[in-house]
Amino acid sequence: MAELRGGTERVDLGRGYALIAPGLRGSAERLEAGAPDTRARESVTPLFDEALARTEMTSVATVEIQATPLPGSGASDLRNPRGDEALLLEVPDLGPEAGQVVLSVDEAGTVSWNFPLEGGQFQAPSDRGTGGKKRFLIRRYTPPAPLANAARDRSLFGAIGKKLLKVIVYPITDALIGKAASEIAEHWEKKNRAYGIRDFTPSNYQRPEGSVLTGDGLARLGQGQALLFIHGTFSTAHGAFSDMPADLVAALHQRYEGRIFAFNHFTLSHDPASNVRWFSDRLRALSANSRLQVDVVCHSRGGLVARVLADGHPAAAIDPNQVAVRRIVFVGAPNNGTILVQPDHMMNMIDRLSSGLNLLPPGGVADVLDGVLIAVKIIGHGALKGLDGLQCMNEKGPFLKELNKRGRRNAEYYAVAANYEPQDPGLRALVTGSIDLVVDRVFQGAENDLLVPERGVYDANGSDSFPIANNRRLRIPASDGVWHTKLFGHPRVAQQLSEWLQ
Repeated sequence: MAELRGGTERVDLGRGYALIAPGLRGSAERLEAGAPDTRARESVTPLFDEALARTEMTSVATVEIQATPLPGSGASDLRNPRGDEALLLEVPDLGPEAGQVVLSVDEAGTVSWNFPLEGGQFQAPSDRGTGGKKRFLIRRYTPPAPLANAARDRSLFGAIGKKLLKVIVYPITDALIGKAASEIAEHWEKKNRAYGIRDFTPSNYQRPEGSVLTGDGLARLGQGQALLFIHGTFSTAHGAFSDMPADLVAALHQRYEGRIFAFNHFTLSHDPASNVRWFSDRLRALSANSRLQVDVVCHSRGGLVARVLADGHPAAAIDPNQVAVRRIVFVGAPNNGTILVQPDHMMNMIDRLSSGLNLLPPGGVADVLDGVLIAVKIIGHGALKGLDGLQCMNEKGPFLKELNKRGRRNAEYYAVAANYEPQDPGLRALVTGSIDLVVDRVFQGAENDLLVPERGVYDANGSDSFPIANNRRLRIPASDGVWHTKLFGHPRVAQQLSEWLQ
């Protein structure tokens, strides 16, 4: 265990690891990956370890810091690319065949991903660091001490009250070398997020093994009004909607006479128009004579897929007589975009989604974690641009500009939107000055659910289908403490879905 004295001296942690932590006084220790005492002290759940394994990422070491700010230490000369005061971690450079990233979990449980830098600039895996080192500038911020009753068991990492720096390594394989972001993402999505139209029943809506619908199944959907579920970014149908109460799903299943189904699709490499083209082609191939009449419940980016299905889009080129959309319920949908998918803010999106999952994991957290980790690998490889599935949510991008042009069809639109503020005393202590401070800074104070501006779900955006009328909106207030991925578990949302889906 090494002593931190608050200065700018380089503190050796052994085996090529070192730390410079200006303004922090306390101790730092490098923990060996896989050692029993390391696992116990990190309190990392098997869920996170399994997600790392599935995405070929390995934790090779953890640095545990127990320190307090040194009074009167003043501003630090070390700053990360976002301008925050930082500490510097040095790790051994494992060469161009290994990508390296550091996951930092601060004392409050807030998560951030950090990539190697050289001279303040991003260092790609193929660039060797000076003296065989990789250097990471990590936000130094120390949040207020958490309350004694802070909900540690809700964290994927669990070591509330300590700062953890997890060094994670992944192989630079042929799937990454020389590839654009879209190619890397599409390769992963083909293997792990395959397209599919599946049934969605009270017995399987929380499980991945729903039956893929064939021609007969699709023909049955066409025998009356059907209900379609469309998930959002990084997710799957069973992950996105797993928090829905079982009694609501059972009631809907009865109401729609079993004609409930879900659409699994790529959310990183393909935009919503491409998603809808696949959907349309599949319907045509399996059931050429069937015309579907559907209501839609969609989450997050899935709302843009639903709008293309209902309102059309030049890039989708679908037959409007193939699917008739009667009504859509948008839940946390970025109908007017989100600033977080712009390149300057992409890591803010990844960090706050990781932090939200860490402190308040939803039922489908494993699926979302996998998507977040593959996005980290893509960004870590320097292939940030070109993810059409994310850029479709860019408020200034061409996809939303086209979607939000004048014109409409006759679908009825409904909206569920939230403003997130933690209400649980323990969680409020954990995130005050941490998650919320960063979120509000990015959104310039606009109310939001951590990922999507609240008003952007239902407000005017240029399309004649918006704004959505007040009597068709459910606005979840800050006092309810509900964030983007937890909306379907809220009792008022369940009640409203039941009323709207008549």
